[in-house]
Amino acid sequence: MNKTTVARSLILYFSSEIFLSFGIGLATYAQPLFFKSAGLSDQTIGLLFSINSLAAGVFALLFGSVADRIGASRVFKLSTLLMAVSYLMMGITHSLGWWAWAIALQGLAAAMLMSTENVVLSSLTKGREKAAVLSKFVALYTFIIGSGVVASGYFSTAYGYQETIRLGGWIALVAPGIRVFVRAPDAKSEKLFRLPSGRIWGMSVYAILFGLGTNLLNPFATLILHGHLGLSNGATAWVSSASTFTMALGSFMVSAVLRRLRQERTLLVSFASAVGVTAAMAWMQSAPWFSGLYLTRTVVTSLPGSIVDALFLNLSKESEYAQMFGVRVFGNSLGNAAGSYGGGVLLNHQEMVGLLLLSALTFAAAYAYLRLLLKRNTGKTDLCPEEQQATGTHS
Repeated sequence: MNKTTVARSLILYFSSEIFLSFGIGLATYAQPLFFKSAGLSDQTIGLLFSINSLAAGVFALLFGSVADRIGASRVFKLSTLLMAVSYLMMGITHSLGWWAWAIALQGLAAAMLMSTENVVLSSLTKGREKAAVLSKFVALYTFIIGSGVVASGYFSTAYGYQETIRLGGWIALVAPGIRVFVRAPDAKSEKLFRLPSGRIWGMSVYAILFGLGTNLLNPFATLILHGHLGLSNGATAWVSSASTFTMALGSFMVSAVLRRLRQERTLLVSFASAVGVTAAMAWMQSAPWFSGLYLTRTVVTSLPGSIVDALFLNLSKESEYAQMFGVRVFGNSLGNAAGSYGGGVLLNHQEMVGLLLLSALTFAAAYAYLRLLLKRNTGKTDLCPEEQQATGTHS
């Protein structure tokens, strides 16, 4: 591909991300509050989120190798369309059964998207340091999602939660119309279905632990603030949106932090902070303290993602990138599903302290396993010299 085509495709890619992420922000904030307003219990809401995560996990496992065979860019475009359709389905239906189908489709679309979006971006930005590119992309879309969440707080107050989800779906539907014109090179594998290697399965175990630690709390943060700690709908929306902005901040900081601390110390600091902050939330259950610690948690837990993804890319062949991300999403989704269901059960039984302490312990286990995994596959726990050099010089 020539430079003009690559530049045009990157512009289209990032332009479409504005519509997709803003629509996701609108729908994501309103979704749990819509379920609650419909009379569903915390446990049932947790079950719905676990259906979403399980669907994402199963389809990520299936579509990873398929995407490597038929082309990641094609799956990337289809998944964008299905994401918008899932929100529209939820926005026009009125029963638990339909919501379960819609949230399962949402999980399928998310699995396909997460398995391929970084592959497409990586193919359009070859020659650049992976962790820096991926972290800045995460910073961009989380910032836009945050803007959507802010708008969602006001729109849902004025017009209702289901109407907000429907609006998010219509806005997200613009994105696949733009992405049709994205042209990206696909490194295709020879087989349609193939078993992941032991190394790739090992990566999924880390993803399970990290997903579990994250989703024990994250899907319920707005419910805790609004329903358990008495924060108003508008203030809850601001905290929820601020969490995406702080996540964007953490992702944007990755390159600078790596230059100062290097990879091993960055991972240590981020996981140690995640453990400490999450444990502190167990005893700081006033709305201001809980909000502040929750926002701090989103910063420190956003640091490892791009670094670990870059490490996993460096350990994989280009023709297995989508499968690697698919299995990683599979593991993350299993952890998310277990966290969503377990968090819902614990919260339903007023076990908020136990929920938070379990999340903190799981983050500690994830870091310990990650170090073991890197040592097993590379013989060391730090980046290779070439990667460190690239990280240190990338602007």
